[in-house]
Amino acid sequence: MSNSGKQELSCKRCRFRKLGCTRTEPCTNCATAGAPCEYTRVDKRRNPPSSEYTIGLASRVATLEAFIQELREASTSRRNELLGPPGTVNTAQNETPVQAVSNAGSSQQRINQPDTPSRARLKPDAEGSLVYHGATSIFNSDLLSTSESYPNPTQSIHVESNFDHVMDHFGIKLGDDTAFKALQQFFRWQYPHFMFVYREAFLRDHFGERKGCKYWSSALLLSICALGLLMSETEEERNLSEQFFHAAESIVMVSGLSRPSIPTVQSFLCLAFFEIGRGNVSKGWAFSGIAFRMAQDLGFQSDPMNWLPQDSTLITSEDIEIRRRIYWGCYISDKLISLILGRPVQLAYDSAEVDLLEFITDGPGMEYWRPVGFGDDPEELRILSNIPFLKEQIRLYRIVEKMMTSLFSPRTPRTQTDIFTRQTVLDNLNLELLKWRDSLPPVSKWNKWSSGGTVTPAVTTLHLLFSSIRIALNYEAATLGSTESIRETARSRSIEKFGIPEEQNYLVNCLAECSQTWSIASQVQGPMPAGKVDTFHGLV
Repeated sequence: MSNSGKQELSCKRCRFRKLGCTRTEPCTNCATAGAPCEYTRVDKRRNPPSSEYTIGLASRVATLEAFIQELREASTSRRNELLGPPGTVNTAQNETPVQAVSNAGSSQQRINQPDTPSRARLKPDAEGSLVYHGATSIFNSDLLSTSESYPNPTQSIHVESNFDHVMDHFGIKLGDDTAFKALQQFFRWQYPHFMFVYREAFLRDHFGERKGCKYWSSALLLSICALGLLMSETEEERNLSEQFFHAAESIVMVSGLSRPSIPTVQSFLCLAFFEIGRGNVSKGWAFSGIAFRMAQDLGFQSDPMNWLPQDSTLITSEDIEIRRRIYWGCYISDKLISLILGRPVQLAYDSAEVDLLEFITDGPGMEYWRPVGFGDDPEELRILSNIPFLKEQIRLYRIVEKMMTSLFSPRTPRTQTDIFTRQTVLDNLNLELLKWRDSLPPVSKWNKWSSGGTVTPAVTTLHLLFSSIRIALNYEAATLGSTESIRETARSRSIEKFGIPEEQNYLVNCLAECSQTWSIASQVQGPMPAGKVDTFHGLV
């Protein structure tokens, strides 16, 4: 009996004979011929590679061909120099970001083998905080006993001091609507950039008794409010961000440095972004450095599962996931700050062994705090999450780390001798970026958006980061030559595309006339509506 359900693929016989298949069971062709009708259950088709990826491969092949040609013509000494081990290329660059991220778990299994025990430990300091000591630490010795005067970190409960006088000094009232609106603005619009703050735990402590909190502090609250107020619609509320910032800074500089904690790490990192955002680069760079160093001081570079026997504060699976989130949030923040400031990275991927994040569903009441673009449907709360987007950021910033440590390292050779090595590194990084974009899951992919549509900030964040990184990666190479040489290159490419110089000149003249006409029309008519701009770009 025929099944009217349509199949996604044609049957094997129709594909082999190149016949039009009706995709029924059996199809019309097989039924007429009396032949068995079989379908492949697994779709093995793949999307064709993008044109940019193909161009990148072609550029890489051209570079290798030029390198081989130089090898043929080079002397023996020159050939040995070219074939010598380059200082800027290592095995990590041959590893794709997908492989690098997926190898995190396997690397941890290798490290924790019984025959290679780790010497890293968490020990209490003079203030009672558990801090990290690696294998070479002079304090990491069985011969040295912890002073009895040090408080027991498993028994001491940290109660934050009363900072009401600081709030009064800056005219801040945490109980009014301003702080509540600032929190909402932060989690609704800015949260995809600040995933080192664990929203659920922070809000639970914030709306709780605020006693003995592990994931809340007044400095962290003020830091988040300072950032959130920047998204306010009124200038009056935006101006209040300065007061919240200075209050948070006053508290964290007095109480945070002597006693490292999770909220202190988060506070310094929020303050760093605030300062960099308003142009205080040196101060923001220093605040971010404090945050990253303190995170390492607390041992976040090692997976929290390794600290279960030593840290009694790791009670639930959420505690473990929060520490992982903080480390990976610090990791991507480090790469973002290094990229926009053009400075060395501080947290290396290979210097940590932290598992990737797991999907944890949103708890009740989170519909009021979800980023814009996520619906409020309770069923949707159990399906959608920011974690998949955060994982894609980790993969992307792994490429940024390679950029900053190889291509843009101060020690990168810039002589004519190593031009092929540099070009190879540049081509590899461009290919990795294109691979990252092409391998995005459907929920993270982007396309041209209509002017009236609402786009999920998590997706636009990925789009913005990808475009910014590609510009930063290729800007130097694109602007290295003179303007005249760039024009000559464009002319030669136009001739290759259009055949003869006459066609090329005709194209250049037409574009020049269109450019002048468009400029005059823009001045007369004013800014074009967004819908018209989209239509124009579609025609181009």
